[in-house]
Amino acid sequence: MLNGLMAKPKIVYRIALFALPILLLAVWAVPAFAFQDEPPIRKEQHLELNQDYEVIIGNGGVFIDDAQYIDSTLVVKAEQPLTKFGFHWHQFTQRTLDIRIYDKTGDQFKWVYGLVRVYFNLDKFQYDKWIDEEANMSIWYFDELGGGWRKCVTHWEAVPGLAKGRLWCVVRYYTRYGLAWTQPTLLMKAIKLGTITVTPTP
Repeated sequence: MLNGLMAKPKIVYRIALFALPILLLAVWAVPAFAFQDEPPIRKEQHLELNQDYEVIIGNGGVFIDDAQYIDSTLVVKAEQPLTKFGFHWHQFTQRTLDIRIYDKTGDQFKWVYGLVRVYFNLDKFQYDKWIDEEANMSIWYFDELGGGWRKCVTHWEAVPGLAKGRLWCVVRYYTRYGLAWTQPTLLMKAIKLGTITVTPTP
């Protein structure tokens, strides 16, 4: 009888030990799985010289101030992040925005002219990640030549009707832009725990 009573806590402990990693993995992957059933959204905007434009798509959008394009077309596509299963350094909290501009013949512009900005409206979770310096929350763009995501210089602004405001950055390249925070790397964790020290370089 006594042995039976002692075995029960061990069984409960083993179940809990097995279930905890699965639970943590599920919580980590939930933001990514939210994108699974969302089809891409595409919007187009005709552009003329010296006009202001805004294309709203989902919780984000694109501003063009004093357009430097004549008889051209802005195409914005909201897509599932490429890192959709969540097992990646970047943890995207919204769909990415693919931004392209085409001239009247259908050829894509290679360079960005004038002031073009991409933005993402924030909810409480995203705003908390923004103010948490360790979360490294930012707008990122995909480097189509070198590969990988690069940080875009990101700014916060208050917006009437949006309790947590929005983040925006200047578009320098025609590519995908996304809002993401980052998982700490093993090196970052080791430095924080004190198991590795970093010697500053001159």
